[in-house]
Amino acid sequence: MVSESRDVAPRAPWLVRSTSPVQCIAAFAAGAGLQHALGLPLAPESMRSALHLTGTVLADAGLVLAVWAFALFVRRRTTIIPAHTPAQLILRGPFRWTRNPIYLAQVLAYVGLALMLDLPWALLLLPLPVLALQRAIIPFEEARLHACFGSDYAAYRAAVPRWL
Repeated sequence: MVSESRDVAPRAPWLVRSTSPVQCIAAFAAGAGLQHALGLPLAPESMRSALHLTGTVLADAGLVLAVWAFALFVRRRTTIIPAHTPAQLILRGPFRWTRNPIYLAQVLAYVGLALMLDLPWALLLLPLPVLALQRAIIPFEEARLHACFGSDYAAYRAAVPRWL
């Protein structure tokens, strides 16, 4: 099911315009830098192969989820950029289970890569971009979607969780 946009919401704040991938990459890079400078063991050597495998599975799951969700944006000819006004409300694919499959995919990939690359500092910094998502980006998007799609979005929001 697809609902057409009918309204334009206010301009996005700077945190939304900076995009969540940039925030995740910055936190991950800072974590890699801290790891290089300060070191911190992720786990005993005996657990590393299991963590690497887990990381690979998580990163791959994140990639698949992101591509699937992105393909729906392309197919429906609506914007993926949070600061832009959406043309359609997507309710199919992974959007049936989570209102934010791309953000969920980012978190899965972030954790997966941190495990694969033995970067515990990156894991410790993950709450920073997640907090930006949870407190600024997602609420802005939710307000914009409600302004654009009204009761269709309200029903979707009531039926589908923000994360999982």
